[in-house]
Amino acid sequence: MSSPASMAVVLDGGFVQSVIVQDWPSTVPLPRLVVVDYDTEGADEQEITQFSIGDTTAEAICRVEPVSVYESFDKALSPTAVLAALGKPIAPTPSESPLAVAHRVRQSILNLHGQRKRHEQPCTDDGYTALYETANRGLIEVLKALGDQADFRG
Repeated sequence: MSSPASMAVVLDGGFVQSVIVQDWPSTVPLPRLVVVDYDTEGADEQEITQFSIGDTTAEAICRVEPVSVYESFDKALSPTAVLAALGKPIAPTPSESPLAVAHRVRQSILNLHGQRKRHEQPCTDDGYTALYETANRGLIEVLKALGDQADFRG
């Protein structure tokens, strides 16, 4: 059985320090997280973004926050551990068969590799980070589907 994905937004003094996802499916791209702060008092004009919401114009300080995968760190906040501490443990969902997980992971790796080749993107360390993360998360899913209860953060 696998757990549904969970996310933690880590703040310190009201500022986002990190965004961590746990049990994120390897075949689903990581989410893009945008922080919108409507308190623009004291902000430089270059920091303020104007945009439309329905028929009105709004302005805020906006930025994109990178999302990190919990299983990629030795020491990181576990979103599911926080949920459990709050009395909201995540109930496992029935998992796919290990064979189905392996086929899905292989296909996602092939798709990502094919996409890189079609766009003639070079085989650089930066260029293959997403491919590596997809493969690593996918193999963790296969191991979990096989019943491995190991801590995969390292």
